[in-house]
This record gives sequence, structure tokens and C-alpha cells, in this order.
Amino acid sequence: MEEILIIDDSEQITDLLAKYVLPELGFRSIVAHTGRQGLQQLRMRLPDLILLDLQLPDISGLDLLRLIAQEGYDVPVILMTAHGSENIAVEAFRLGARNYLIKPFSDTEARVAIDQALRERRLRRDKDRLTVSLQQRVQELTVLYRIGKSVTGLMDLEQLLERIVEAGVYITQAEEGFLLLYDPEHQELYLRAAKNLGDQRAQRLRMPVGDTLAGQVVRTGKPIRLDQARAGFALKVKTGFLVRAILQVPLMVGDQVIGVLAVDNRQADRTFSENDQYLLATLADYAAIAIENARLYEEVKHSEQRYRDLFANAYDMIFLLDRDVCLTSINKVGEELIGMSCDALLGRSLQSFATPESWHEAWPSLKARLEGQPGQPFELELVATNNESIYLEVSTQVIMNGHGIKGLHCIARNLTERRHLEQQLIQSEKLSAIGQLVAGVAHELNNPLTSVSGYSQLLLRDPALPHQIRQDVEHIRTQSERAAKIVRNLLIFAREHKPERSMVALNAVVESALALQQYQLKVDTISVALELDPNLPETVADPHQLQQVLLNLITNARHAMLEKVSPGTLTLRTRLKMRSDGEAVIQLEVEDTGIGISQPYLQKIFNPFFTTKAIGQGTGLGLSICFGIIQEHQGHIWAESQEGMGTVVKLTLPVRTMEVAQPTALPALPPSPTALLKPSLKILVVDDEEPVVELLTRMLEDLGHAAVAVTSGTAALEVFQRETFDLILSDVKMPVMNGFELLAALRQLDPQVAERMIFVTGDTVSPLTYAEFKEGLYRFLAKPFTIEQLEQIIASALNLRTPF
Repeated sequence: MEEILIIDDSEQITDLLAKYVLPELGFRSIVAHTGRQGLQQLRMRLPDLILLDLQLPDISGLDLLRLIAQEGYDVPVILMTAHGSENIAVEAFRLGARNYLIKPFSDTEARVAIDQALRERRLRRDKDRLTVSLQQRVQELTVLYRIGKSVTGLMDLEQLLERIVEAGVYITQAEEGFLLLYDPEHQELYLRAAKNLGDQRAQRLRMPVGDTLAGQVVRTGKPIRLDQARAGFALKVKTGFLVRAILQVPLMVGDQVIGVLAVDNRQADRTFSENDQYLLATLADYAAIAIENARLYEEVKHSEQRYRDLFANAYDMIFLLDRDVCLTSINKVGEELIGMSCDALLGRSLQSFATPESWHEAWPSLKARLEGQPGQPFELELVATNNESIYLEVSTQVIMNGHGIKGLHCIARNLTERRHLEQQLIQSEKLSAIGQLVAGVAHELNNPLTSVSGYSQLLLRDPALPHQIRQDVEHIRTQSERAAKIVRNLLIFAREHKPERSMVALNAVVESALALQQYQLKVDTISVALELDPNLPETVADPHQLQQVLLNLITNARHAMLEKVSPGTLTLRTRLKMRSDGEAVIQLEVEDTGIGISQPYLQKIFNPFFTTKAIGQGTGLGLSICFGIIQEHQGHIWAESQEGMGTVVKLTLPVRTMEVAQPTALPALPPSPTALLKPSLKILVVDDEEPVVELLTRMLEDLGHAAVAVTSGTAALEVFQRETFDLILSDVKMPVMNGFELLAALRQLDPQVAERMIFVTGDTVSPLTYAEFKEGLYRFLAKPFTIEQLEQIIASALNLRTPF
């Protein structure tokens, strides 16, 4: 209720105004009958309006107006007078009077004058209040702006959170504050920053979302503002953490609550206002954005670091190109592959490292990508500083900026090793095809060689053979044995072997490999000197792989000596050598008197595809394969050479031994009843080659046995069902029914006789045939063979089952 001070010496007027007029108008009144009393009341309590009489007993109304103005009171004054002049009115208005009433005046006149004077005061007071409020809000917003600018500029999360809590305490004038972040996985809030909370409480401040005030903020996404006075009891933040007033607001990112910003008063009774809530909520909005920005910044920083690590340490070559296809960045793999430092590579065109043919193929793809068109990975051949080729498969991704395509991000997979392996595979397939051809030819030679060798042996068993003819037949037999040995070596070379280790005599491998090259060396007028240590120990190795190494080395030596034109000498040398660490190694040397190797090339001869021969005359894989084989045997291989004087290739193998399982004797089969009653055996001979059938029949008859010959497996089954046999000799490869199928059928008819079946074959190179002989307990006689070998295997078949 507004209050009006009445200063008038007339009790009648003061009573009328104070008791009737003003209360009806809704005002409270204070009465003073003199000017001094009025001034004293004014000093004690500032009214909203003064009704001042012009004529007072102690001081005039105008003088009192002057005193009020001098003392700085800003109170509207209405002057009351029974008589007056225009000059007095002007002076009164000059001194601050808002209006005047001429006595006597009515209630209506008084109401109008009072309302007009108070309306002005009210407006001015509202204006002042709004001005103060606006100034306060501007100040608060300025503070929030500065705080927001401060927190949003921070990228360090810990420092950011501490700054947010400090700002919350400052703008709400709270005693303490804290910030909790939400852990959705464990449904908990945990403390990340605090102000004035104390270490002991801060360490224990972790709370569930379910039954806490902060949890309610998280669940509802709405702020909480409480105080003890309204609640009637102390407020619990957490067990043991009681406060008098608390304000908590959510930290929101989109529609997700990520935490809670809280302030409280533990000691003071001050409550938090709506304005405090508004300010803290505004700060929380700034804070949530800043926290999310800091989190994203950390993710970007970690992502950038991961990219840098990937870029630097990736197995693939990674590089960036500008629009002129010049290098702007390259990783360590690229530096190592090309053989130049990053500083030397940057700014150089990719074309300067590519072969012309490769660049001609790759440039359309690069150009299309720079023009924004889709592109597929393409192959590119670079030349390193050491002149070695690098084969790459390049994938590209465009790099954009505000103006379009800035360049290309390239990832290049190194295909060099794969190319080498592909070339090795092609070469291997060629060798395999050659091997199969050789094997086929060798197999076809075995049958006529068997006949030549067999019939010559039969002739030599005739004691009445004239001496001159006997000598001729001996020559035939010797040459057939020589041919048979060559065929056997070809078959061993052509056979596809799985790597398998056994005890190997290196001297025997040397002689076997040399036998395959003997004729060619003789034709090329190259003499051979063997210096083989007769006491050389055996070692664990793969004999077929070692033979491959020897054949490669002998072939290379032969080619080197042919280029020198003059007759050469090939020296093969083996010896046992003690290393400096006391370990014994077997050393093999292949020495030639050829053209030699220059020093720059000597370091590269074991590299894949390195060759000095013309295109089509060599793949450059031979010595690299040798290198790999010797490494697999834990050995070493190297070359020593002097240009024009010849080359010696040396290799060492460690001396190793292996446990050899002792064969377990199988129980002997009961001798054939026929064999017990008479010295001759009845033997079924099965072979689709008529000459071989006739030869075996002659040989068996010469040994005193009776032979029944057939030329197919089906014919053998028919005869076997009609007659009884002690033994069966059968070829393996036959039309309609092969030897293994015949054996399976015979086992159904007579298992004992089937166990005495002997295979006679020239096909030991076939993977199928070889696998059957390796896995089964089969006897076999390899063509060509001697009569003594035939007699021995027949005897063994009748007494003991022995794997061959």
C-alpha cells in the first residue's frame, strides 16, 4: 500500500484526508501539523507522495520545498492552498511540486491530482527497477558470455570441467559446486570436477541414477531447485552429504543427458532463485557443447594420431599427390621401396619413378580420378634407385577442399613378391610339363629297354654261346644298363616330390646329378674332375631338392664355360669342414673355368629374376631357388668369382642325424603247397605289352618255373578262377583294369595268393602309382630289371611280406 505524508496545520483537513478520503482511495497516511514535523517524518520514512499546505505555522510551504530539494529527496509534492497567485504556482513547480489543489477541493479533485502525481512516480520507479534489472541481466549475460567463450575455447577436458564448475559457483554465489558425468553402461553418475567440495567427499562422490536427486535430473532431463525451508528437512545429495539449498541442471547434447551441473549451500540459508536456475542452465548449455566439442576434439586427435601411425607404419606404401601428380607426402615404406628420403621425394612427379610402359597404362586412371570420375585400382611399375623394379597395385581416393579436388590419396600394395612367385609358378609349371613329357618318354623307353636287357641276359645265361657273340651281347647289356640308369635318373628328376627329409649321402647326390648332365658335358668338351671325400658323413636333407640344386649349378657352370669357347673343366668337390664355433659342416664346391662374374653382379646373382642372359634364354630363378632350398636346410650358399677366370659356388650343410625306426618283421605267410612239393612254381604273368609278357615267360622258364601269360586284367581273373597259382606278376598300367584293381579282385577270390602278387612297372613317376607304392605294402619290380632281381623278389614273396 502506498503511503502519503500530509503536512497541514488544519486538523480538520488532516482528519478528513487521513480518515476518509485517502483510505477510500487505498492509501495509508502519515500526518504532520508543522513544517519541521513533516521534515522529521520525511527523514524517518520516505513516503510515496506529500500533500503540503502552503501556509504553515513555522515555515512556508515553498521554504519546505526548498529544504526537501536541498536534502535530495525525490518525492512528488502536491501543494494545497486556499489562496495564491500565478507567481507562487510557478515557483512551486520550479521547486518540484507536481500539482496543486485549491481549498476547498472535492474527493474527485484530490483523487485526480494524487493519481496523476503517483502515476509519474510509479512509472519512474518501474523504469528505475527495469533499468537496474536490465543492468543486472546485461552484467549476468556478459559474465555468461565471457564464461562461455572461455570454456568453449578449452580443448583439455579436465581443465574445461574445472572451469565450468568454478563459473557455476561464481554466477549463483553458491558455497560449492560439482559436475557429474553419466555412465550409461553402469547406470551411475561419477564426479569429474568440483569446487570447495573437499578431497574426502570428492573421492566418494559416485552415485546410482536410480534413487538420487542427480539421478532424477538424468532420468527426466529437467532441473531441480530445492531448499531446506520449503522442504522442511535437510536435503540429501548422497548419504552423508546434506545441504540447505541445492540447484542441479542437466547437461544436454541433443536430447541426451550426458551429466549434471550442481551447486549447493551447506552453511548459508540463502536459497537459489529462478534467475540462478536460468543462469546455471545457460551455463550448462555452454558446458555441454564445450564438453562434446572437447570429446570430439579428442576423438579427432586420436583418429589423426592413428592415421599418422598407420601412415607411418603401414605395410603398404601410402602417398599423397597434388593435381600435377607430384608427391606431397609419403610414408616410410615408400621411402624404403624407392630408396630415397622423404625430403628428396617430396615435390617430385610420380612419373619420374615409373617405367614408360607402366605410366602409359596408369595415367588414364589417375587423370580420371583427378577429374572426379570413379576409378578402379591399377598396377604401376616403379624403378628404385638400385634399378630394381617395384610392382604396385594402387588404389586412389580424391582429396577435396573448398574449391574442388585438391589431389589424390594413394595406397599402393607391393606386388613385387607376388609377381616373383607368379613367375616362379609359371616356371615351375613349365618344368612340370617338361618333367611329365620326360617321364612319359622314359616310361615308354622302359618296355623296350626291358626287352633288350632281358633277352641279352637270357643269351648270356647260355653256356654254349660263342665267345665273340658273348662279347657283343655283353656290350648290348652294358649299354642297355647305361640307358636304364639314364631313364631312372630322368624319372627321379621328373617325379613331383613333397619335401621330405632322410639321411642323405651328398656324394651319391652329386654322382646322380652328374649322370644326367654327363652326355651334354661330353658334347661340350667339358671335362669333369671329382674330388669327393670318401669319408663324408651322411646328413638329414631332401635328396630331390639337393639334386635340383646340383643340376642348376652344373648347368650354370656349363653355360659359363661355353661362352668362353675354349674347353673347360668342371670340378665337383666335397669335404668335411670345421667352423670357427667348432660345428662340423659338409661343404660342396662347384667350380668352373668359365667367363666369371663381375663384382657388381656377384652381389645380385641370388636375387629372383636376375639374369645376364638374353630374353628367352633364362628366367633368373635358378640360383634364387637354390638359395631358398639351402636356407631351408639351414645351410649357406655363396659365390666367389673373378671375371675371365671362372667361378666357384660354395654351399655348406650342417651335419644332422635322425632317428630311423627299425622295421617290424611281419609274420611269414605259409609257403605255397606247390612250392613245398616241387622246386618249380606256377606263376601267372599279366602285362599288356606282348614283348614283356614273352620276356617274363622266358625268364621264369629259365628259372625253372611254369608261366601262364595273359595280356589284360580281365583275362587274368578268368584264368585265376580256373587254375591254381603260386604267384602273380602283373603290370600296373593296363587298359580296362589296372594292376591295383586286379589285386583288389584277387583278394576277394584268394587272399593268400593275392598277398604274393608282384607288380612289374616302368611307371614309378606317376603320382598315383608312387602314392600307392609309398602307402601300401606292395612289392614292385622296376623295369628294366635283371634275372637275379626277379629271382630274389619271387623268393621274398614266398617267405615274407615286406614293404617295398
